[in-house]
Amino acid sequence: MRAWIGLVSLLLLLLLPNGSTSAAPPHRPAAATTAPPTPAAAAPSGSSGVRIQCMTEGAELFLDGELMGQTPFKDVIPLAAGEHTIRVSRLGFTPHIDVFKIKAGQTTRIEVELTPISGVLGITSSSVKDGPAVRVFIDDKFFGKAPLETEMPLGNHQVRVERPGYYSESFAVKAEPGKRIDKDVELKPLPADQNPYLVKQPQVKWYQKWWVWTIAAVGVAAVATAIIVPVVLSQRTICKEVDVCTTIGTAAITVQPQSLTQPLTTPSFVAPLAAPPARPSFVPSLTLSF
Repeated sequence: MRAWIGLVSLLLLLLLPNGSTSAAPPHRPAAATTAPPTPAAAAPSGSSGVRIQCMTEGAELFLDGELMGQTPFKDVIPLAAGEHTIRVSRLGFTPHIDVFKIKAGQTTRIEVELTPISGVLGITSSSVKDGPAVRVFIDDKFFGKAPLETEMPLGNHQVRVERPGYYSESFAVKAEPGKRIDKDVELKPLPADQNPYLVKQPQVKWYQKWWVWTIAAVGVAAVATAIIVPVVLSQRTICKEVDVCTTIGTAAITVQPQSLTQPLTTPSFVAPLAAPPARPSFVPSLTLSF
């Protein structure tokens, strides 16, 4: 019994220095901690762009100085990777200006908020086509020529629209933050005798009018008739002494055939020459006897 126990102990001593073959291997860091981000976190290459979200409608959007349109924008605007500038502006609001960066294959989202700070006035005058310009004054200060869009400080203002040769038009407005006021002004022209800008037609003198010459022609015809008719009637006895006679004389023209002076040397048939028919010649004559 003791011999078996000693043999087992000897076998255990021989195995312990080399270590157990069933022992677990030493712990090592997981390889996943050094792996790059998963492809699902990035968009496909070449589809980078920007998405603009702005609650203010009708604002103009500029990207890198180029006008893209007016808000709102629902679709993604394609842009190349890198830095870009954005400007969103509308009359009566503070503009939004910023620089942003786009990564390749990604879409950048930008939220724009515009703050209303002043009122907006729009003036048109569709009744005026040509000629001098229509000028707009706000609180007696010249702001520009119609059609006009301009910002106004908050509060009440007096607007005057004028044009040379027309009656001026005035009205009051109240400027509120971000509120737009549009007005089409119809200007009425001044009377012709009060309008120094009206092109006047040259005045026609009395002797240049058509009815003057018409009356003169009728008068001349009447005077001529009054003179000629009595003279003709007084000279009718002279016409009775005039005898007009016409005589027509005729003269006959006779044509005779020529005779042959030499006989024919060879037998031939010669048709007799016939004289052309005589044509009477009429010579009219007029004889006047008094």
